[in-house]
Amino acid sequence: MSKYSITPDAIAAKLNQPGPKLMTQPIDRLPAPTTEQSISLTLEQLRPYDRNPRTHHNPKYDEIRESIRAVGLKQKLSVTQRPGDDRYMISDGGNTRLAILNELYEETGDERFFHQDCHFMPWQGEINVLAGHLAENDNRGQLSWIERARGIFEAKRMIEDEAGERISQRELTRRLKSLGFSISLSNISKMLYTIEHFLPTLPLTLDSGMGRPQIEKLIAYRQFCEECWERCRDHWKAHADDLGEGERWAICVVDGDFAQAWHDEMIQLDHDGQTEFRWNIVEDRLKGMLHDHTGLHFNPIDMAWKNWFTVRKYGRSASEEERADVWTTVDAELERLRHPQERHLYPPKEDGSLKTSKTAGTHSLPSSGNTDIEGDAGKKGGNKGEGDSSDRTGPAFENGSTDQPPQTPRKPDESGVPTAGGVDESIEMKTMRAQLEELEQRNAELEAQSPQAPVASSVDGHDGGAEDFGGLLDADGVMREHSPQPARSLKEQDTLIDDLTLSPYEETEGHRQLRHMMAREHGEEAIDFEAAALKSVPLMSGGPVAPITDLWHVPTWRRNARDLRMQIGEVVQALAGWAEIEASGLSDVIRLNAREGLGFELGPLGDNPSRRAQLVWQLLAGFLGDIDPRLPADISLLGELIGSCGTDSDVRLPDGLFIRVFWLTRLIRVLRDTLDNAERESQ
Repeated sequence: MSKYSITPDAIAAKLNQPGPKLMTQPIDRLPAPTTEQSISLTLEQLRPYDRNPRTHHNPKYDEIRESIRAVGLKQKLSVTQRPGDDRYMISDGGNTRLAILNELYEETGDERFFHQDCHFMPWQGEINVLAGHLAENDNRGQLSWIERARGIFEAKRMIEDEAGERISQRELTRRLKSLGFSISLSNISKMLYTIEHFLPTLPLTLDSGMGRPQIEKLIAYRQFCEECWERCRDHWKAHADDLGEGERWAICVVDGDFAQAWHDEMIQLDHDGQTEFRWNIVEDRLKGMLHDHTGLHFNPIDMAWKNWFTVRKYGRSASEEERADVWTTVDAELERLRHPQERHLYPPKEDGSLKTSKTAGTHSLPSSGNTDIEGDAGKKGGNKGEGDSSDRTGPAFENGSTDQPPQTPRKPDESGVPTAGGVDESIEMKTMRAQLEELEQRNAELEAQSPQAPVASSVDGHDGGAEDFGGLLDADGVMREHSPQPARSLKEQDTLIDDLTLSPYEETEGHRQLRHMMAREHGEEAIDFEAAALKSVPLMSGGPVAPITDLWHVPTWRRNARDLRMQIGEVVQALAGWAEIEASGLSDVIRLNAREGLGFELGPLGDNPSRRAQLVWQLLAGFLGDIDPRLPADISLLGELIGSCGTDSDVRLPDGLFIRVFWLTRLIRVLRDTLDNAERESQ
């Protein structure tokens, strides 16, 4: 038997046979390590943390960038990898450094920026990564209050989703500490309060960097208002069945929504670039809100405010009496509102058992002895100087112009009859009451007249003299304001105000008092539309902007750059609303900015804008000195807006906005002067 031998062709055939078929998908990358270690990665393999609590630009960005450009990255990036992800993610801070590395590599193409040695940590969970970023940024002190608050809120949500139940703030503090992020329970409470109650109402102010001291103060303000609101609500609920038809207004407190009222009031104070409120304005507006919704007078609200904050200041050291007195004035005011008393006159009105008759010279007074007392001096042995009071009951005494001073009445004897020489007490009380009623009626008539109503220089054809102050006294001896203008009747004044009112502008009493208070503090007189309308040519037009009362005067207390920009922004927003252009602190077309420039910035108008939008945008661009050559010229557009040229009436400015264009130019001129003066003073 011969031995089998393999030929070269057989060997070649064996080698050319296909191998076993691959049963799994091919891979193009290695899996993530399972242990903590160093790893070399490229920028293409790295991504930033998509839930980074930092939402604002790092203030040290330029400084970090120059350092990395000069010496490279000194500290390794800490990375991890989500299950199923194809790239590595920043785990414990480093998003800013990763962004700088990408920027420098695109700019220079240097490979030392492209390849990085990183510190890898195995995946432990979303909450661990978030806690790592919070701890890293918090240690560097680079997060604002609202950024930390958003991070804490997100961490709480993650922990509750993982646990399947709600957790307390104390438990949240403990769990974050176990993850390496230590924060006090007090701060967690304030941050969650900020997210719930302040972020929806004050997003621009919070994102601008409002800090903890201001947040703590705002929390106290809101807590007082809420307690006062609830106290009023509980009071009216407890006595809802006792309310009469005239007290049904109180139901608004029972059914009112405090959170909505707070939001509506405070959202008006939210501005971009603002990091601290003018607290006197906030305080006044909140007191006005409580007054409008609860019916409480300002005085009891103010007293409760002072007491509440005094007790809060001293905390546990405050006495029980101080704590009990916090709401005393509010409770008393609520009782007064629930039991409105009849308005009393002094002296008080007599009851039906005491009747008085008056003749030319005789007074009669019923007494227990049914004795008639005649006022004649010859009877009862009296004399005119002691017993005759007829001179006091005539017209001269009732008008208060007699030269004879009233005598002190003497006490009647046991029979109810005044002693010799006494004055009939009931007659004098009735006389005093008649005088008081007459004065109150006269005062009401004067209040109904406008304080600026001009009068003629003489009364009833009398030229006047030293006796009547040159004719400035009316027939009742009341001094009137001198005015060179011709006299207007009340009907004429009302007609003038109606003609100048395009649409009503409702101003609460609290807001009006605030304007007057601020004007007095700066030595000026606040201007009200109804008063100024009689002396100048203002215009009332409802909307977000107050009525125009003076096209030239800007109050001293509103002549700082920030306030001027805010006023400019209000007018710009009104113009933009008419042109249907978005104008806000976050808009890309017209961005309101109270920190710099003229108070607004312009971005691209977009595709296919309306004619209104083109004209208004170009008008505002003309104020900035940077018009768009593709839009209508800055001179011709003014003619279309005014209505002096063009055929399209739809682009003609309404009267209210037309007047405000002039007011806008005045505000811009004052702002320029203010900025120039500040620059000269700084040199």
